[in-house]
Amino acid sequence: MAEDDQQVAMALAIADGAEEVATPEVETPATFLIKLAETLKGTEGVDADLAGVLTDNVLTVGPHANAVAHAKAAIVKLAAKRAAPEEEAVANG
Repeated sequence: MAEDDQQVAMALAIADGAEEVATPEVETPATFLIKLAETLKGTEGVDADLAGVLTDNVLTVGPHANAVAHAKAAIVKLAAKRAAPEEEAVANG
């Protein structure tokens, strides 16, 4: 119905001789997902690396057919990196 109301308003404005008719901005799926990813990464308490994995693999307009498998592989890689003991900068001696 909102679209019908908008079309009627545009038609009336054109009939009244308005030179320009303002149309509301429409948020595209890509814009929505970009904003969602930015918000997710910037939220306190959210793992930024994990959010990056989700952004790169799942939160896309046209996710790859194997998006879940790719995300899983990236998460496993991230977990392995975090689980590995940190190398000591200075040798004990």
